[in-house]
Amino acid sequence: MGLKTVPFRKIEEHTEDVFEAVTVIAKRARQIIGDRFIIEDERRREEENLEEIGGEDDVTPATYEVEEEIDREVFDKTVKPTTMGLDEFLAGDLKWEKQSMFDDGGEENSDSDKA
Repeated sequence: MGLKTVPFRKIEEHTEDVFEAVTVIAKRARQIIGDRFIIEDERRREEENLEEIGGEDDVTPATYEVEEEIDREVFDKTVKPTTMGLDEFLAGDLKWEKQSMFDDGGEENSDSDKA
């Protein structure tokens, strides 16, 4: 899967702040990674439960510690989380709110009033 160029104009259609866009896309990519991890973890637990039910006593705990080899072809064909986040952002599927740096109810100028 090759990289594609994304014009800034497309990003500016959703927000004028490129940093904000990158932050939103990156946070969505992290969510996707987390979702994939949860799904993979659940699959492994189901396999472990099936092995326990099947009565395989010769399985040692060290077997579960061995990391699986990642097939390069499968990895190359898998849509990457960053690409998915970018596509969702450009499609307008992501919603977010800007948070104020000041959480005290808008009293940003209180320091200048004390002088």
